[in-house]
Amino acid sequence: MPDELIVLYTKEAPNTPLSAGRTAYYDHALDTYSTHYPCVVDVLLFNSQGELLLQKRARTKRFNPGKLHTTVGGHINVGEHHDFTMVHECMEELGAPLLLFPKETFPDAYSKLHAYATRAAFGYFVDERFRDFRTDSKFAQTAIKDRSYFYLGLYDGPFGSPDRDSAGYEWMSLETFGDQMKNHPDQFTNGIALFVDVYKKEIEEFVALYCNKK
Repeated sequence: MPDELIVLYTKEAPNTPLSAGRTAYYDHALDTYSTHYPCVVDVLLFNSQGELLLQKRARTKRFNPGKLHTTVGGHINVGEHHDFTMVHECMEELGAPLLLFPKETFPDAYSKLHAYATRAAFGYFVDERFRDFRTDSKFAQTAIKDRSYFYLGLYDGPFGSPDRDSAGYEWMSLETFGDQMKNHPDQFTNGIALFVDVYKKEIEEFVALYCNKK
């Protein structure tokens, strides 16, 4: 089976995409590709009660096996826009479509479509950044580095059978999530810890505006 071609960037040339086989990249992430960052997408989906849907990574995963992570995530393949990758990954992993809207028009989309959140997820793009866990003093140092595209969304529906990269899903209140992160941080990936830390304001704003609504 041919190696999946993923998109890479360097900080020095953030607008010039490069490519590499996924396995080849991770086999040489710290030597041949030491200055290259693979592109990934991640979304945090909340239900109307403000609970966060977390995915548990399969025990067979190369990094962070068995740990709780974002709702859906994945690598951007060559030739794909990050929005397309996010929609594709959501269909593949969650088993439901993710409809994306610009953040500025999301309130109108929510007002007209939130009744259908049991059938589709609704979300918007938040931000992108280079992340390097090798040098981040706030989180445990690992060999992981990437260029991350982050999304937030609403979903009240079911989720399909986990694929081979997932061990299942669970809903968790933000209060419980905070307690578990504090008392059992080893149960979570560094990635989700960083998302919640960096985008704390955006997450709180999203939950206040679109969750716990009658």
